[in-house]
Amino acid sequence: MSMQATRFGPLNIDDEQIWTCVAPLPGFEDLRRFALLHVADQGPFLWLQSLEEPLISFLLVEARHFALDYTGRPSFLKAEESGITLVMVILPREPEESLKANALAPLCFQPERRQFGQWIVDTQESSTGTPPVQGNTPPLALAGHILHLITQPLNPSSQIAPAGQVTAGAA
Repeated sequence: MSMQATRFGPLNIDDEQIWTCVAPLPGFEDLRRFALLHVADQGPFLWLQSLEEPLISFLLVEARHFALDYTGRPSFLKAEESGITLVMVILPREPEESLKANALAPLCFQPERRQFGQWIVDTQESSTGTPPVQGNTPPLALAGHILHLITQPLNPSSQIAPAGQVTAGAA
């Protein structure tokens, strides 16, 4: 276990919760060590937090939440390997807009090796006849490799921010 600086504050992160990026994210090629963070009240969404640059994190969700199904395989997967596909979530600029996914650049996570990578696809396919999945938890196969965070109200005398603090906790 080691103390890591994150955009969520300092967190104790076990070795089993550290992911290695084997196919770097374009624009972030020097970042290789990450943690997956799940904030209790954020449903199926995960934060991919850089452990090398505390201010860098990406919001992710399973591709199926956007009714996306990828037929191709990333080149970094061996023939016998499988992975869990997540996509980066693009947050809306305006309140009336909806969430969007970076559908052409999914990430594939391999829980057995705690490795992931991004691959670029030419086209994405929406699952025909399959509506987006409505779920409130991250993928079960990643559960042992996620740091679960619990929101707690700020001290009433604090004037730092109106939102809640985030602390590490057991799931």
